[in-house]
Amino acid sequence: MFASETPLALPSSPFIRAAGMSLDTLPIAWCEFDQHHWHAELHQAWQLPLPASLQSAVTKRKAEHLASRWLVQQNFAHFGLPHFVLCNAPDRSPLWPAGIQASLSHTHSVAVMAATREPLCVGVDVEQIMAEETADETAEMLMSPAEKQRLLARPMPFAQAATLLFSLKESVYKALWPQLHQPMDFLQAEVLELDVQQGRATLRLCQDFDEYFTTKALLQARFWLAGDRVITLLTHPLPTK
Repeated sequence: MFASETPLALPSSPFIRAAGMSLDTLPIAWCEFDQHHWHAELHQAWQLPLPASLQSAVTKRKAEHLASRWLVQQNFAHFGLPHFVLCNAPDRSPLWPAGIQASLSHTHSVAVMAATREPLCVGVDVEQIMAEETADETAEMLMSPAEKQRLLARPMPFAQAATLLFSLKESVYKALWPQLHQPMDFLQAEVLELDVQQGRATLRLCQDFDEYFTTKALLQARFWLAGDRVITLLTHPLPTK
């Protein structure tokens, strides 16, 4: 998945096909899973109970839940919390342990997460590259005319660039939600710079949300183009109280 990473130990079940952790400053843990090998007994065997709200869900949704919770548990073992079970708040946002900032995402057969004890807002996202037709149809909703011109000037297919922009803005939303608890639409953040070779991006907010998160704040992100997927990671210093 990443150019430099270390593998994570796999369970005996073929449900988790591969897993690893990047060796970046703020590592990203990831796993690939096969929903066809999901079965209810795994939740009990791994002590990761399936919530009542998902008992009637389709297999795909149950598999995503189990894979993402397994990944969180493996990652948090490095924080001395090997038995942590991720739950959700009433607004469906994840409830992380005190003192840890983290973010989680999944798409199709992949889950990713990032976590740190550093005082940072953290947002991570993984997306499957959208179809060219979808990119064209959703461009007006996802990006400003100026952003579209920036993407068209980059040496990458427009669908890949549009997916990258979508993922970057998802990472912004995930990073800022624990601080703002405000919904954001795609035009409330703007991608100013994209360095495809270095995998780095700069964004800004298009409105003032509070005294700290304003249009003057520049947000820095990393991104990885991995085959038919895009992974983005945005970090920003937490507001000082």
